[in-house]
Amino acid sequence: MKNKNKNQKSQEKFSYYPLVDLKQNGKKRPWQRNRDDSMVVSKAYEYIPGLEHFAKKIAGCGNYLKMMACFYEEHGKTLTEAYFCKSRMCTMCQWRRSLVIREQVKELIQEHKKKFPSDVPILLTVTVVNEKGEKLKVTLDHMNESWKRLIELKDVKRAVRSWIRCLEVTYNEERDDYHPHFHALLMVPESYFRKNRGLYIPHEGWLRRWQQSTRDDRITQIDIRPIKNKGKASIESIVAEVVKYATKPSSYIFKNKKGKKEADPKVIEHLHHGLRGRRLIGFGGQFTQIRKEKKM
Repeated sequence: MKNKNKNQKSQEKFSYYPLVDLKQNGKKRPWQRNRDDSMVVSKAYEYIPGLEHFAKKIAGCGNYLKMMACFYEEHGKTLTEAYFCKSRMCTMCQWRRSLVIREQVKELIQEHKKKFPSDVPILLTVTVVNEKGEKLKVTLDHMNESWKRLIELKDVKRAVRSWIRCLEVTYNEERDDYHPHFHALLMVPESYFRKNRGLYIPHEGWLRRWQQSTRDDRITQIDIRPIKNKGKASIESIVAEVVKYATKPSSYIFKNKKGKKEADPKVIEHLHHGLRGRRLIGFGGQFTQIRKEKKM
């Protein structure tokens, strides 16, 4: 009986409560949601021949978190120690990685503006024709080569002072194909919009240059737009637009007939092989120099 009472007291002492971690704006950080989605991805890996070990690896991601907390809950918590699996398809790790990159991009923009105060940001999104999963890896290689050709074009190089591009791949369940695209932030001189300066490239011009770089006339759409300068809020919106997850979990995690979340092992396998060992984020121009100076 003595041991039993001791165990009961021990359980009371070390009882666990749901993690509540607040952002500066008072909203909860999505620890549990990302953890749940990671467990769904982990389950899908169990059915992929040769990749079963990723199931256990991802299932253990985020199991251990050590945080420093203030007496006042609204002040939030600081993560000081943790275990993350660092797998490309782990939703938890994608989220954590995006937080780090967001902070770096914000710092890059701020440092760039110190050197070139009048420069303005432009958001560019380019894509290619949707492909089946078996061709995803080859398609992504082709996109990287195409981006290099685009950014090295004389008029593009003359107009763009700094750039960052992030890869995102979404899955279309109806067509059973994949939609890879780049979100890019371009820093250009204020004079870029003065057509008499010879720097401005219209929407049709960007489309034509991307077709030329990809060597594919089937591409009919790109998106190019400036961001109005609204101080800190503007930087936050720019970063949110550019720095996204490499994959969109909502495109391959769905609810079954019983209302439980599932992920298609075939989709997970295609994305795993397509993204494996690949550099998802690229920097160029002044951003490269700033990153070296800041040792990012």
